[in-house]
Amino acid sequence: MDDLKLLQEKLKQNPNDYNLLEEYAVRLSDIGENEEALKNFIFLNEQFPNNSKILYNIGIILEKLKYYDKAISAYVKALDITPDDTDIMYNLANVYVTVKNYNDAENLFTLVIQKDKNDANSYFHLGEIYSKKRIHEKAIENLTKAIQLNNEDIIAKFYLAYEYNAIGKIDLAIDWYNKVLEQNSDYSWAYYNLALIYLEKGDDNTAISLLEKTIKTNPLDKEAIKLLIKVYSKHKKYSLAERVLRQAIHDLPQDADMCYLLAKVYKELKSRINYIKYLKYTINKQVTFSGDIEEVQKELQVAEENKN
Repeated sequence: MDDLKLLQEKLKQNPNDYNLLEEYAVRLSDIGENEEALKNFIFLNEQFPNNSKILYNIGIILEKLKYYDKAISAYVKALDITPDDTDIMYNLANVYVTVKNYNDAENLFTLVIQKDKNDANSYFHLGEIYSKKRIHEKAIENLTKAIQLNNEDIIAKFYLAYEYNAIGKIDLAIDWYNKVLEQNSDYSWAYYNLALIYLEKGDDNTAISLLEKTIKTNPLDKEAIKLLIKVYSKHKKYSLAERVLRQAIHDLPQDADMCYLLAKVYKELKSRINYIKYLKYTINKQVTFSGDIEEVQKELQVAEENKN
């Protein structure tokens, strides 16, 4: 903050120093004061409407503020002024990805690579776009190039594993998911996707281990919890399911789905009191329930009638 105060003092002494004002606006944005930074950049743009750097900074701030259409407009104007600027192309392409305009994003990332064949990030984003468009071979080609240029790109490795799985090259998918986990042993999505593969292969024990690791690294992963309970229940490991669901309810106290799953587990454990108790919890938290609450109400009615 000291440097910001120093810039403010300098501006008081030199209010017409536009370079100083630009530096001040950039610093404001750096510390998250985006609205104030934007006001200063808009003022600068009024003074210098053909300055692409100012328009570029306006685009950055509008993107941070999630005003994506306005950010696109600012970047397009900047690119009209300096059409060979790869930084502007790259940022504009990223916003196009955000708003799911994949065709324009693809064209711009391709242009960036034509100007800089070692731009690993653009190769990654092309791979990401082709993945979303389900053009798997092109996705694999670009993701592989991104990793060759930047072996630390763990997200590219994750996407590459996903793509190999999508085209049925399961061994390669497993290999790349494991590479992700070698780089970051807390990457929960890699554990989860590996679990899905092993379930498909019929290896429930390995899948259970991977789902347990998923939840350990991300205790709020509801889909992983649901899937783990399903596999536990298949093998009648109801005590393990109870333990996982009790922790899940502790971590997600307003989640009706977790309550309902625990009710079903207690039904299997022949714990009628707890079965009814968690059916009631499900109904009380029904706003977060993903199933048919009327079916739960009927289930509760039957359970209470059978109790008497």
